[in-house]
Amino acid sequence: MRAGRRHFLAGSLAAGAAWLAPRAGAAPPSTGGPRFRVAAEGWGKVSLPEVEAVLRSAAAQLWKYFPQRTLEPFVVLRGHEGPIVHYQRNVVGEIVMKLDTQDYLWCQYVYQFAHEFCHILCGFVDQPWKRQSWFEETLCEMASLFVLRRLSAVWEDAPPYAGWRDYAPEFRRYAQTVMDSRSQVGVGHLDDFYQQHRRALESSPSDRQLNGAMALPLLGLVEGAPESWESLTWLNAQRAAEGETFADYLGRWRKAVPGRHGGFVEEVARQFGVSCGPGRPAHSAD
Repeated sequence: MRAGRRHFLAGSLAAGAAWLAPRAGAAPPSTGGPRFRVAAEGWGKVSLPEVEAVLRSAAAQLWKYFPQRTLEPFVVLRGHEGPIVHYQRNVVGEIVMKLDTQDYLWCQYVYQFAHEFCHILCGFVDQPWKRQSWFEETLCEMASLFVLRRLSAVWEDAPPYAGWRDYAPEFRRYAQTVMDSRSQVGVGHLDDFYQQHRRALESSPSDRQLNGAMALPLLGLVEGAPESWESLTWLNAQRAAEGETFADYLGRWRKAVPGRHGGFVEEVARQFGVSCGPGRPAHSAD
């Protein structure tokens, strides 16, 4: 049986898509971070150290908000069927992530990697009841935009290679192009948008236009309180039950998170117009 998997169709966005080879510079220092390796083949005109530098820089923008987290090791491969993280581990026990990009398309690398890395941070599992999995897909779209916008600032001051500093504005331009291409959900109207598209979301959880539209109003929440990213650790702490509603899904998440993240989950639920119920108190052990 073929392993379950998550798909992401990247598209060919023009803004920031191509870049000439960076000027030579000293190799970036190795830093602590999630354990992953990058396969050497398939990236086109770029070198393995360059690809790895971009991906580690992207990973750091989320990983810093998971100070107590450990992850299974994963490997990043060049794929051709669209970006994906496989549920089934490889023969050495690594999670397998595939990116569908090459050469110096750094914005595409970051956009795809951040989405798939977010699935890993969510503790993604292959569950029989998947009708509410659109929400995880929406969070992962939000992660792509968050990381792109953060890297634009980070690379202005401290790019992996000195010669890459001029590329920094491309990340924000790329993110803005993505945002402009999505349906605009007005402030305070996420609940209306969700109700209008609820059946479509439950039948097709990976509808990028719908996922992306809902990611936009949520983006402001995590940009204002980025420590809330850590709450994703408990998103799949318990398995979904058959017939689970979205309110049930958020309620399960609310009960699982430490008290310090309860307010964030409740605010997400409020924006969607649902109640997630009580959870662990704010003074509970973290």
